[in-house]
Amino acid sequence: MKALMKMGRWQDKGNMRLRETERPVPGADEVLIRVKAAGICGTDMKIWQGMTWSNPPVILGHEYSGVIEEVGSEVKCLMPGDRVVSETAQSVCGVCEYCRTGKELMCDKRLSIGYGVNGAMAEYIKVRQGIVHRIPDTLSFEKAALCEPLAVALHALFDHTNLTASDKVLITGPGAIGQLVAQAAKSAGAAAYLAGLAKDQARLDAAKKAGVDMTLTDLSGEAVKEITGGKGFDVVLDCSGAEQAIRQGMRSVKKTGTFIQVGLTKPELTIDYSLLTEKEIRIVGTFGHRWHNWEMAIDLMESKKVNTDHLITGTYPLSKWEQGFTDMQEGRGIKILLCPEQ
Repeated sequence: MKALMKMGRWQDKGNMRLRETERPVPGADEVLIRVKAAGICGTDMKIWQGMTWSNPPVILGHEYSGVIEEVGSEVKCLMPGDRVVSETAQSVCGVCEYCRTGKELMCDKRLSIGYGVNGAMAEYIKVRQGIVHRIPDTLSFEKAALCEPLAVALHALFDHTNLTASDKVLITGPGAIGQLVAQAAKSAGAAAYLAGLAKDQARLDAAKKAGVDMTLTDLSGEAVKEITGGKGFDVVLDCSGAEQAIRQGMRSVKKTGTFIQVGLTKPELTIDYSLLTEKEIRIVGTFGHRWHNWEMAIDLMESKKVNTDHLITGTYPLSKWEQGFTDMQEGRGIKILLCPEQ
């Protein structure tokens, strides 16, 4: 089968190859999935550039959808022909505190698809049955490939806040995750404000058309006061990982409000740490997703309470992976998919 792989050392820039490799064989507790669509994520971009850890030689891709082709001997609740998506934690210890409390992504032994073990930018992928979720026939494979980033957004927003319909939520960073956090806030009746830079105007315009209450390129103190009546935002989520956005976000949250860090950052940042006590704000870190976030993501997408129509801005066959990665690197589009059957 064809598969997009990181070769050599993980620190090497580039070293990505589309290769012919053996089709995976599912174990007793695993299913083999024929991949229909796989999204290019910021993590994939960093692996391409040698900026984040991976386990070469390894097939990239952790945002995907597909159809079960084959099931292992111990798989009882899934069958060939099922339309599915899956979570990312393919290998975990199963016995630590985190595994036993539904927080498998915190397991010290975790290896996730797409960088720890082989992922979905290939014709087939095998995963353990415990992380597989069925999707309805009414949900396209292209949209279903966004279940993973939507699950990330839902975990960030709903597992770390007591969001109400009267809240004003600021999201910094108008990439796919930021856009989906904004949609998640809207699904709960809250007001969503999406902020970016001048160069992000096309993404901000798309978000506005998709129902976000307001888009911003100015987060000065005066602008925030005008929007919030002088109070500040109830909840602020940074989805960019950029130091300036984080600083602005912390200044923009109200007294006793919540600031949530979603985007991956560099190891060290300079922030206004005194704001924790001056404003009695709560700072929360969030990573990945949990099982219930996936079920919620599928329900919200199927019911169209989350609008994803504007997010998929390009699809390419595996043979044109480099064009897709380059488009993402240069900011041409929001979410680009690789479709092995194209």
